[in-house]
Amino acid sequence: MKTFSLNALLHIRQENELLFANNERSVVVSTKAFGAMQHDLIENMGINRLKTFFFKYGYHLGEEDAIEVAKNESLSMLEKIEYGPIIHALKGHAKPRITEKELEMENNEITSFRLKGIWESSFEAEQHIRNFGIKKGTVCYTLTGYATGYITTLLGQKVFFKELECEGEGAPCCIWEGRLISEWKEEAEEFFSYNKELPILKELEQTNEMLMLEKNNIALVSKTYNEMTNELIKGNNIDSILEILNKQLNLPIVIEDIRHQVITLKGITVDGYETIRKAFNASVDKRQNVTKVKVLSFENGTRLITPIYLLGKIVGYCSFLYDRGRTPNYEIDSMIVDRLASICALLFLKEKAEIESLELVKGHFLEEIISGKYSQQEIIRKADFIQLDLSDHYHMIVLNYKFLKKCEEKEFTLHKNTFEAVSTFFREKSINVLIGQQPDSIVLLFTEKQLNQEKIESTLLSLVSNLKKEIKNALFLAGISSQNSKIVDAGVAVEEARSAVRLSSRDKPVTSFSELGIIGVLINDQNENAIRKMIRDTLSGLCENLDSNKIELIETLYHFLLNGGNLEQTAENLALSKSGLRYRLTKITDLLDCDLRDPQRQFQLLMALKALKIVDHDRLKKFQ
Repeated sequence: MKTFSLNALLHIRQENELLFANNERSVVVSTKAFGAMQHDLIENMGINRLKTFFFKYGYHLGEEDAIEVAKNESLSMLEKIEYGPIIHALKGHAKPRITEKELEMENNEITSFRLKGIWESSFEAEQHIRNFGIKKGTVCYTLTGYATGYITTLLGQKVFFKELECEGEGAPCCIWEGRLISEWKEEAEEFFSYNKELPILKELEQTNEMLMLEKNNIALVSKTYNEMTNELIKGNNIDSILEILNKQLNLPIVIEDIRHQVITLKGITVDGYETIRKAFNASVDKRQNVTKVKVLSFENGTRLITPIYLLGKIVGYCSFLYDRGRTPNYEIDSMIVDRLASICALLFLKEKAEIESLELVKGHFLEEIISGKYSQQEIIRKADFIQLDLSDHYHMIVLNYKFLKKCEEKEFTLHKNTFEAVSTFFREKSINVLIGQQPDSIVLLFTEKQLNQEKIESTLLSLVSNLKKEIKNALFLAGISSQNSKIVDAGVAVEEARSAVRLSSRDKPVTSFSELGIIGVLINDQNENAIRKMIRDTLSGLCENLDSNKIELIETLYHFLLNGGNLEQTAENLALSKSGLRYRLTKITDLLDCDLRDPQRQFQLLMALKALKIVDHDRLKKFQ
């Protein structure tokens, strides 16, 4: 294509000392002045907002030039398109060159358009580098706007130009491409949405309104939190705090424990909440974990719920309930329910500290009772201070616990968690107990009349079952002393419970001292030497030179005798086949040289095995 002069295309003239181009008054502006404006605008308003501004500015420049070129009917559409880069260059914007072009039309409708090329020495990139240095991303928004406005005006159909590479980000030249806007989709959307943008003053006004609203919200939340905190400082309980919230929010409020059992509620009855809770549980995925403030919808309405964290663990939940048709004011309500959870955590921490202090005192008191430090009268008098009547009949319990092989939990954690779980169990059952902790065991004392007709064995079986759920990878076994009336005999009762627990097993986790029979009485009377001789005489080769194989045979014989010689039940208890059980019984018969079916012999063997488990518990444990 032949070369053109600036005047030939723009018809520049001077009239009355004013400059005109194509009969439009014009001014000459240096690139440095443009750069100064670019710098100040970007510094004050940011490039994200300004890039559409520069694009729009360039778009109008290209649009004006295209209107003039379109008047020349002697040029084909493709020639008119090629004029664009020439005018661009003559105006000093850049040194453009088209590298690829494609224009397809059908019935005067453009079906395909593609224009690709390069800009060298872009004035916009040059100024941007001078003002801001090399930056990540393209910067020639005026140039792409010019190309977009020029071609869109010529074709009468929207196109969009974008940079693929830019000198402003360190590339050797700017590479650009233009296509129909339908082909760019969302990439062009932000540059054609400038008409939707608010004026800056209007935007600032709206921002100010939002800030004022946020300030008012924070002030309301702060006022509410201060009122709740004041109630806490006064020593008032959670009900008093919920009363304040219920009046302010006019919403039902529920506080639950980790198992979603109600601790307290306000603005709704227990029965009313039970109906809602059932509907809520039926509609919520049980796998949903509530670890932060969350809005959960169900059939009857909406629930705003947040966990209560204490020492890094979730210990309960706070909830606001909304009837159907009423939605949470999330901005405010979420902050308030979150602060309520913090208040609850402080109350729970206070309660925990009080309970732990009381349990510590009670544990120390139990140690003094067992040691025999005080008289019967002194002990009963001191027990009155903790609302415990020790003039009543009582039991001592020893609860042993140990790690299972696959347990990775630290020992200290197991001791701590077990103590807390036992304390919580009896507190929830409203049974006032004395709890003391010893290595790998817990000692308990509680009076007979607190059981309310429930057998002590049932209570302890329930305790063991609860501990297995709460604390994984641990085995819990309990022993119960005989019923005692004199509190000064607590030390003897502890030894009874300790003897009994040695006969407990995974299949039978709770054993009472009465089950030991005469063996328990004899051992308790310190006839240990005689008992050991009876064991040696009765079990002979079975208990000599103990190793893991003999321990296995001892356990097999013990279960066989407990089951009255029933092979099927014994095999089931030991998880053995009948043939495997018969093999072991044959070995036992050979070692003992006796008939295991003889009732008299069975009785002697069972007594001897029980005695062995009691007096040689540590030696047996060594090989297990």
